[in-house]
Amino acid sequence: MTNVKGSWLVSKYVCFQMRAFNQTGSIINISSIAGLQRTYSPGSLAYASSKSALDTMTKLMAMELGKRKIRVNSICPGLFKSEITVGLMQKKWFKNIALKVVPLREFGTIDPALTSLVRYLIHDSSYYVTGNIFIVEAGLTLSGVPLYSSL
Repeated sequence: MTNVKGSWLVSKYVCFQMRAFNQTGSIINISSIAGLQRTYSPGSLAYASSKSALDTMTKLMAMELGKRKIRVNSICPGLFKSEITVGLMQKKWFKNIALKVVPLREFGTIDPALTSLVRYLIHDSSYYVTGNIFIVEAGLTLSGVPLYSSL
């Protein structure tokens, strides 16, 4: 439950400081598609539960902090091209799966897919956006079919 406790403690102490200085702003929690309740993966009980709890915490924090003009949103990334996934993404069978189950037919990179959303959410132009769960995953979870089941 580090996903929830860590985010809660950081948010709590940042909000104490924001309140002390009468500061408005934005809190962005990083969640996961695992917590969306669209697909379930065996062996991910603790991880998926904690990410789902983080999304609920995001919504409740948005309700409680809105009166202080502090916005709270969550981003649920899917699978991205990165140093960690480079080996997996180069496999032919994995590319075939992406063509079958991912509506956009590819996996993006963290920059710009996630970073542009973060830049928007921290900017004052998002002053009317709070309590949202932003899903950034090329449509992977829309079908409700776990990625591994398409093998």
